[in-house]
Amino acid sequence: MATTTTTSQVDPALLPYLTRGLERAESLFLTGQQPEFFPGQTFVSPSAATTEAIAQQEQLARQQSPVLQQAQQAYQQSLGGIGTTAAGGFLNANPYQQAMIEAATRPLTQQFSNQVLPGISSMYSRAGRYGSGSMANALGQATEAFGRSFGDVAASLAGQQYQQERGLQQQAQLQLSSLAQLAPAIYGQQYIPSQQLAQVGAAQESIAAQPLQEQLARYQFQQQLPYQQLQGYLSSVYGSPMGGYGTSTQTAPTYQNRGAGILGGALAGGLGGYALGQIPGVSSFFGNQWAAPAIGAVGGGLLGGLF
Repeated sequence: MATTTTTSQVDPALLPYLTRGLERAESLFLTGQQPEFFPGQTFVSPSAATTEAIAQQEQLARQQSPVLQQAQQAYQQSLGGIGTTAAGGFLNANPYQQAMIEAATRPLTQQFSNQVLPGISSMYSRAGRYGSGSMANALGQATEAFGRSFGDVAASLAGQQYQQERGLQQQAQLQLSSLAQLAPAIYGQQYIPSQQLAQVGAAQESIAAQPLQEQLARYQFQQQLPYQQLQGYLSSVYGSPMGGYGTSTQTAPTYQNRGAGILGGALAGGLGGYALGQIPGVSSFFGNQWAAPAIGAVGGGLLGGLF
């Protein structure tokens, strides 16, 4: 097993500066004057124009809007009238139809009464056949002709009115469809006051929440300040060079190849013995020039095997 020990230390020239820096960090984060929350108001108070505008909006939202009511009433009236027309409620309901027929047929009636009837009576009276069957036949034909003319005028006038009303009915049906599409918007108008009032309430709550938010911020600042200061101080300590210097010891196993050690030792011993044999007088001490290398190789091999 092999053990390695490493020792490191702060440069003595830097030690005074590091010590002074850590003392300064302790003063800043722990013992010195601590940070403070801004002492003044941290939000902008609403202006007089803002508060007045909100008050006016609230007043309008709480009262019934006459414009809105009139718009809804107009829609309902239009829907009712157009619905009646679209359903054919006025096809045969003209209250002036009879008066219009009488006005249109009045010339025929006057002509029949003032000219036709007196003319027939005068003609047959001059002929001495007044009251005869021929006279009665002539009066009948004249009356029938008058009736046909009267009926034709009345039918023509009524037909024209019917066709005109049918056109209005078709237009009303199209208008009714358009009004039906506007129904959701008209229905949603009744929520406008309450929606406006909700917006006013939200604006008032937002203004009222600003002082509370400031109080919460001040409270949280005071609660977190000790932890933040301690964290800053510890970061300064751990981040300084003094925290990274010291002594460490590491132990690791060492493996050896004995065969290689013997061979290497013999080779080294042989070379050492050969070099020793080259010294004058040494080879004569061992008896010949090869004795010293042999003895060195054997000794080196034994030492290599041991280690």
